[in-house]
Amino acid sequence: MPDALSVTSSVIELFGWFGFVVGTPFVLAGAALRSRARRYEETVAVVIPAPAYARVATARWMDSWGDLHETQFEEYAIETPVETELTVHYDPRRPSRARTDAPHEDGRALTMVGRVLLSVGAVCALASVALLFVD
Repeated sequence: MPDALSVTSSVIELFGWFGFVVGTPFVLAGAALRSRARRYEETVAVVIPAPAYARVATARWMDSWGDLHETQFEEYAIETPVETELTVHYDPRRPSRARTDAPHEDGRALTMVGRVLLSVGAVCALASVALLFVD
């Protein structure tokens, strides 16, 4: 029958490995999303009369180079009044794929979960080293 110290040591080492192995991809994915979110630019779009094929509000805006873009926003119903102004965030690499929500929150949850898991891994690694000296 194993004693309590060896069981505790095994559990702490398991949590340490789990924290490092799972936390690292979370931090990397969150950092990638955060860096991608920094590219978005903000502009104002205007709701236009919906074409016959549209099921949601259609809006137009101009990017920083003066090109006109048009897209449909699922967050807004087709009954949205014409000439309503919307704040639009778009990626300069793909300006036709705009969004109305602010991108500054992208990746924050992944980064936080990754940091917590890495912290758990670090604490467990320190505890496992300390348990080497306990007898």
